[in-house]
Amino acid sequence: MNLLVLSGVASAINYIQSLAGDPGVRLFISDCDPYCPGLYVPGVIPVPLPPARAGGAYRSALAEAIERHGIEALIPTSDYDVEAVIQWVEEGWRPPVKLFSPPFEAYGRLGDKGRLARHLSDKFPKNLPRSFGADSDPGSLPYPVVVKPSNMSGGKGVAICRTREDFLSARARLRQAYGQALLVQEYIPGGTYVLTMVYGHGGELVAAVGMRSRLTFFTWGGGGIAGEVVDEPGLAELAQAMVAESGGWRGPINLEFKRHESTERFMLMEANCRLNGYSYLTTMNGINLPRIVLETLLGWPTSQPAPPSEAERCNFLIGYRETPVDGFLA
Repeated sequence: MNLLVLSGVASAINYIQSLAGDPGVRLFISDCDPYCPGLYVPGVIPVPLPPARAGGAYRSALAEAIERHGIEALIPTSDYDVEAVIQWVEEGWRPPVKLFSPPFEAYGRLGDKGRLARHLSDKFPKNLPRSFGADSDPGSLPYPVVVKPSNMSGGKGVAICRTREDFLSARARLRQAYGQALLVQEYIPGGTYVLTMVYGHGGELVAAVGMRSRLTFFTWGGGGIAGEVVDEPGLAELAQAMVAESGGWRGPINLEFKRHESTERFMLMEANCRLNGYSYLTTMNGINLPRIVLETLLGWPTSQPAPPSEAERCNFLIGYRETPVDGFLA
């Protein structure tokens, strides 16, 4: 099986760790950065590509790579790759590979923080932070508030504003950098939780795993540095209901929440239409999501192991180490 995973960082690391040593899988990894460490892992065949947002140049290079390497299955793992592939499929692109084709309208909701908040606000009023218009009177906002672009990932452009002056400065700065589409919400104090799910080609739920961040890159949340698998049935039910209300899904997806430190309600922050960046935590705990994603994509039988007991859980602390390289890609 020739599998191409688009992007060599974040959740792609889980695919690499889980599949690179499988004799039944020839694992191809793409990236626009020739120094991406995921391109140099043993068992990986590197495929340099332009950035996903390069449009036609990226699409042409990807189509050429699929043909040249005889790719049979395609899994995008970055938000930009997901966005590009879903858009092209909607426009009629039919590559000779297995890939997930989620509903285009559902992606339009789930992939945009502002649109998702507006769509779910009536159905889940107690599980969404209060939102305000970006052009709101700065003197009327209940500080602290969060200002962020609607369609960026990885914590890009998120600002915590505690005063009127903070808000005015952040709004001007973010509009200059990211455009007019900004989301303004009340700040939610509390810990970060992620519910990662895999849906089949018919929209049926195949797997669901909850995770809790013990430490994050930013004080307000974002990427996890340390965490553990958790069993939160209420969170799983809430996340699945939100996905269904948004139009359903095909393939992997994760919803990020904060658990309010006072009310203990799970409050939705965003959805990411892929495995989350530190999803290798699940593989450490015996729930190999990349394997489940691949088996689901190919229509093979799959089963989800039961989450480990609290005494058996493996936690993680993210670290950085050198990747020895004999020669960089040209």
